[in-house]
Amino acid sequence: MSSVSEPGSTLNLAPTPDGSSNNTIIETMLDLEEIDKDLYRSKKLWLPLGARGVFGGNVVGQALVAATNTVSDLYSVHSLHSYFLLPGDPTIPILYHVDRLRDGHSYCTRTVTATQRGKNIFVCTASFQVPRPNAPSHQYPMPNVPHHSTLPSQEDLIRAMIDSPKIPENLVEFLKQRLDEPVALDFKDTRRHTLKDLMNPPVRTEQTFWIKCKGGLGDALALHQCVVAYGSDHNLLNTVPLAHGSTWLSRRSSSPSIVMMASLDHSMWFHCPFRADEWMLYVCETPRSGCDRGLTFGRIYKEDGTLAVSVAQEGVVRLRSKAPSSATVDQPKL
Repeated sequence: MSSVSEPGSTLNLAPTPDGSSNNTIIETMLDLEEIDKDLYRSKKLWLPLGARGVFGGNVVGQALVAATNTVSDLYSVHSLHSYFLLPGDPTIPILYHVDRLRDGHSYCTRTVTATQRGKNIFVCTASFQVPRPNAPSHQYPMPNVPHHSTLPSQEDLIRAMIDSPKIPENLVEFLKQRLDEPVALDFKDTRRHTLKDLMNPPVRTEQTFWIKCKGGLGDALALHQCVVAYGSDHNLLNTVPLAHGSTWLSRRSSSPSIVMMASLDHSMWFHCPFRADEWMLYVCETPRSGCDRGLTFGRIYKEDGTLAVSVAQEGVVRLRSKAPSSATVDQPKL
């Protein structure tokens, strides 16, 4: 097990002089072209199957790459706060403009504005700190869940659903397309790992799954932070309909159907060095939903139990139910 370098914020995702590249899928998704001082352009954007716009994590990750490229190697990102203003168009590049708000001895701050066709589609502010690893600390403990080595992969679950006679034909075609998508991350759900779990999920306000990027990464901590920024938008908002017994695949007649989901904002706090190419546990919770919005919180743990990243997100969550209802659910005991 190798460790990440700390600090270190230089990101080098460019191909070699002969045009070849050994980059992983995730590095390709994060790669930017510098077109002027503090101005960057996306090279690759991902439109998830059935989505209205570019994957939000793609934009968050690229924005953090842009911000990171403007700070000294002495600094490491410790927090990021962002808003999604408009859906991103995957057919044209996104421009990222970095404003250098402050450069101090211990902290520096950057704002990144993402634009397409002259319109702002996303804005974030990131704060960087010279790390102080030996300061006193505390954390929530990691919940006790099945080890990732005992769980099926997301691809295994999709293949099982495709082969099941219980799955409608139109859904089978959707799943086949999903299997062909260039997904940059590996997932292993700690609870929903049977066909029954996926089709009839229990009503609960939390979910946990193991996550890591596909392929190996270099040792620059900044790269691993940008990769987790990308991955942290995966499945977090899905915790909201789960509190109503709904998923995109659920067929329970009493559960509302999902009409639309989209991220409104996204905040992150980075607590310590970690490797995004090693399994990490993502704990997702939703304390409240209403007014077609849902609030979620996430905690990302290293396999040794260290809390590495905290996440918060609110999103549009429109559910179509048979009758208006307001449910109170028990607080999760992790």
